[in-house]
Amino acid sequence: MLSRIVITILVYSIAGWLLCNIDPDKEYIWYSGIWHGLFFVPNLIRSWFTDAIYKAETYTAAYNFFYWVFCIISVLGFLFGGGYRKRDY
Repeated sequence: MLSRIVITILVYSIAGWLLCNIDPDKEYIWYSGIWHGLFFVPNLIRSWFTDAIYKAETYTAAYNFFYWVFCIISVLGFLFGGGYRKRDY
C-alpha cells in the first residue's frame, strides 16, 4: 500500500516536471491557471525537495481564479479519488 502511494507520487512529480514546469520570470494567463492548478499537488511536492515553484509569481486575475478552482479540484481528487472498488456482479 505504501509503495503504491510513493510510486504514484513519483510518477505525478515526474509528469509535473515534464508537462508543467513553471518559469518564475514569465507572466501567465487564464489557461495556464487551469494547467498549474491541475498540477498543484505534484508541483507542491517538487517544491519541497527542489527549487521548483508551485504557483506562478507573475499572473493575471483570471489566472488566479482558475488556479484556485482547479487547485481545489486537484487536491480533492488526490485525497478522495482513485480508489479502486471491486464490484461483484
